[in-house]
Amino acid sequence: MVKQFTINLNKGEGEVALRSRRQERRSYLVLSLFVLVFIILGGLTWAQNNAMNEVIRQRQAKLDRIRFELDSLKREGTKVSKEDVMALARLENERFLWARRLEKLAEILPADIAVTGLEYQNKVFTIRAHAKVDSSQKEFEIISKFIELLKSTPEFRQGLFEIRFNQSVRKVVQDQDVLIFSVECLTADPERRSRRG
Repeated sequence: MVKQFTINLNKGEGEVALRSRRQERRSYLVLSLFVLVFIILGGLTWAQNNAMNEVIRQRQAKLDRIRFELDSLKREGTKVSKEDVMALARLENERFLWARRLEKLAEILPADIAVTGLEYQNKVFTIRAHAKVDSSQKEFEIISKFIELLKSTPEFRQGLFEIRFNQSVRKVVQDQDVLIFSVECLTADPERRSRRG
């Protein structure tokens, strides 16, 4: 009895072909993903570009409209009345610059005095403050020194008609004597205002 064996010599070749087909599919899949990503990115870039172009177009239209309005105002030649010129001159003469004045107040303020409030109403600038008080000091001595400091500082004093004491209260807060006071700075002569009215 003769036994036969069948050997498939193509079996190894089939696995190689299968492996190469899988590799080919994987390559196509990766390539497809790259193409899809590039298409999406291209679409997003295109949409963003269109949105930016629209913003630029709107701004350009607004700029053209403003230029047209300016040109029409220049051609119109608006006339200014004498009353307008006088009102502007009065405003320029009577205006009160606060920023420099408040900076100067912060610079000259003694270390033992803290400003707690600033108010401007009816041409009266009120400064509210707290001061530490020693038992040897008199209340009004602290206030008068503060008022003299304000009066002797030209950058603060300029344009003020009068700087005067308003009110004060002495309190004990956490075993510390504290003087609570306020000073008024008048920006106009009150007598002159009452004579006008």
